[in-house]
Amino acid sequence: MIRRRKALKNIGLLTGGMLSIPYSCNIIPEISYTNLPLIDSEQQELIAVICNLLLPNKSDAFPTPESREHFVLSMVNDCLDIKERIKFLDGFKTFQIEIIKNKERSFKDMFLEDQVDFIAKYINKKKSEIGVFLNHLKHYSILHFETSENYMKSYLKFEFMPGRYLGTVLVKS
Repeated sequence: MIRRRKALKNIGLLTGGMLSIPYSCNIIPEISYTNLPLIDSEQQELIAVICNLLLPNKSDAFPTPESREHFVLSMVNDCLDIKERIKFLDGFKTFQIEIIKNKERSFKDMFLEDQVDFIAKYINKKKSEIGVFLNHLKHYSILHFETSENYMKSYLKFEFMPGRYLGTVLVKS
């Protein structure tokens, strides 16, 4: 009886170990999003390039706790409803197809002028799939910049602790 229990316990441990092997073989940790499971690390890098092209990243002047692409993808993952998320992903697929069809190389390998021209061609077309995708990236990139602590304190004169205590101050009535 005891041997059977040990055998079942060992089979359970062995099965758990075998199931966890594919997830533990990654040397570089990959961030995955619950509502965007098909976006891999290469596509996240592409989104980072596009976001930094739309709004250049000044991390030394305006530091933020997370990188822009993670903020943008977190906002897309959490804030967009299913229909908008599907439009975003369709626009992203169409963007990648158009890059390959027009330029026959990856977006990251293109010259800066070609990247800017390609984005400028589609960013004002808000009805197209690529336009929807780029406008979401633009909106959340600007939001990421506007929520940086330095921008909020220096330009918006925002106080993180409202209602500060002034001590004994004469109250005018």
